Amino acid sequence: MADDSGISGQSLGSLSSGQIGGAAMLGVGALGLGAILGEGESPLPGEFNQLTSTVPTLQNQGSQLFAQGQQFAGQGAQALGMAQQGILTPEQQAQLSLYSGGLKNQTAQTFASMGRNANQDTTAISAQADNDAKVNAMAQQQIQTTIALGLGETQAGASFSGQAIGFENAANQALVAAGNAQLQQDKDYSNALTGAFAAIGQLAGPALKMML
Repeated sequence: MADDSGISGQSLGSLSSGQIGGAAMLGVGALGLGAILGEGESPLPGEFNQLTSTVPTLQNQGSQLFAQGQQFAGQGAQALGMAQQGILTPEQQAQLSLYSGGLKNQTAQTFASMGRNANQDTTAISAQADNDAKVNAMAQQQIQTTIALGLGETQAGASFSGQAIGFENAANQALVAAGNAQLQQDKDYSNALTGAFAAIGQLAGPALKMML
């Protein structure tokens, strides 16, 4: 029976120290890549999680403020439209009617105290004209009040809308910051993988040549 010890010894002896070293170098490179793949991409820092967690609240506040702004803007436009057409609100009309009726009663009592009828006395025409002027003056004041109210509501609507935009911008900035951080982290991880593959490639060439 032939002794295989010579063949085994010859086979082992045929592997030079350089070939063994090349294989070991390949193993080191593979271990580095394995470590990167095993660890995976690191999560974003906790600060970004805290930042993005505020986004729903910011968006909700912005939505509420925008709705309030739209409501005030609509009310302001309606008030200005009524004032432009000389239309009084129901409350203003009630006040004006009460004021006008008070003036008529006062005039009637004045003429009655003199034994005269304001509805039949021709001199009551000037008194009625004076009453009409007072009623018109009050109506103009009410219209000016409506204009001021409309302008105030319009400004309030613009203010609420501006605040809403601020909240929306804050939410968008939080998302953009987190997104940019994620993109940078993806890029860093990709670069790490590319570097590991490049290192293995640099080791593999000489090592394979030594193993042949």
